[in-house]
Amino acid sequence: MKKKTTKILAVILALILIVDIAASFYFYNIAVARSSKDFLEGNPDLEVSSEMTTTYEGREWIGKTAFEDVTITSGDDLKLKGYYLEAKQPTLKTVIIAHGYSGKAKDMGTYAKFYHEKLGFNVLLPDARGHGEREGDYIGFGWDERKDYLQWIDYVLKLNGEQSDIILHGVSMGGATVLMTSGEELPDQIKAIVSDCAYTSAEDVLSYQLPENVPSSGISTFAEY
Repeated sequence: MKKKTTKILAVILALILIVDIAASFYFYNIAVARSSKDFLEGNPDLEVSSEMTTTYEGREWIGKTAFEDVTITSGDDLKLKGYYLEAKQPTLKTVIIAHGYSGKAKDMGTYAKFYHEKLGFNVLLPDARGHGEREGDYIGFGWDERKDYLQWIDYVLKLNGEQSDIILHGVSMGGATVLMTSGEELPDQIKAIVSDCAYTSAEDVLSYQLPENVPSSGISTFAEY
């Protein structure tokens, strides 16, 4: 009887382990791996952010503005892609704008236009790893990207000189990215960091979004893991 009970418990534990592993891969592929994020479509929580970052005016301005394609190499040998636009008048002021989760650099046309047209800044729009035209097979949620932004800052300093004044401006995941970047040792040329609607943690946002937006599959939710 004791052996039979032990076998039953072992089978139950093995099944739990298999479900845990399956759930981990399932949610990694949905939320972290580079892929189409269909579960975000029609999400009312993202409507305000989407309206701000991908307005018709912003898309139209991006479409007719000649950005220079720029690339650097990350510390882990990924090709980092960005788009640079000089100010209309020579200036030492540059903004580096970070886009949100599942977006891309050129979604930030509304912000780029404001800084360029209204404030007269140079503008740099990087694609986050795993997004846009940049290499990377996973999304870092700002943690890996913080190191990338140190390199983008260095790129601007080499391009425009040590007298540069630089602003970091991020929205959503980009907001979290610039906050994480702020925890690193930054050069004195960083004059301001603007974080718009950053999340508190990747765990919190995924625990909320995935159960709400991923169809039930019989697998336990991310929040339970």
